[in-house]
Amino acid sequence: MPKPRNLEGIAYQYIVQHIQSRQWLPQTHITEQKLSQTLKMSRTPIRQAFVRLQKEGYITIEPYKGARIQEPGIDSDGYQERAEFAELILIQYLHQLQVKELHFDTAKLIELQEELEQFTQKGKKERFFEIEILYWSELMKYSKNSYSVSILLDTFRSMNHQNGKEINEIIEQASPLKLKHMKNLTHYVTNQEYALARKEVRILINQLSLAAIQGF
Repeated sequence: MPKPRNLEGIAYQYIVQHIQSRQWLPQTHITEQKLSQTLKMSRTPIRQAFVRLQKEGYITIEPYKGARIQEPGIDSDGYQERAEFAELILIQYLHQLQVKELHFDTAKLIELQEELEQFTQKGKKERFFEIEILYWSELMKYSKNSYSVSILLDTFRSMNHQNGKEINEIIEQASPLKLKHMKNLTHYVTNQEYALARKEVRILINQLSLAAIQGF
């Protein structure tokens, strides 16, 4: 990236570098005031950089609040790659639980499922996605690899938060289907039927991929 020649360019480059390097993850909140203090410049060039960044899809400006980092847009191949990656992590983890013959305390998973049922209707996807992330985090609670858990959750966030109208509608409509398979997954894990749990993950990821592809 060429060196900027003006203050707006400096602010723009600073923000883009933090987004592309993943120092600022999607949904991170940033403000003109804090950036003004960090970069030692007035808020005007930062505001101008915000407008440019919003046009390019990096952020969404929230009036009087600042801006929020957006998930990068992905195409059909990108969605499938993320889905397959999530499947690999979940399958490996469930296999480890089977080898250890671990008894899984699923009380919290069941509680989260019941909460998810309240948000499967159209227009409530954001809350559904928030609780869904909590579900996957709870499912992975016995993992000793915190990095793989973090990447898995980030992958699901990326799959859920897309800006295209058609893909958003497809993902939102898939919420009841997703919940159905999550209930089956919880049932199998509760009964230590980890082979069936792995099969359920494969079915879930496959159906999500097929449903989402229609939106691209």
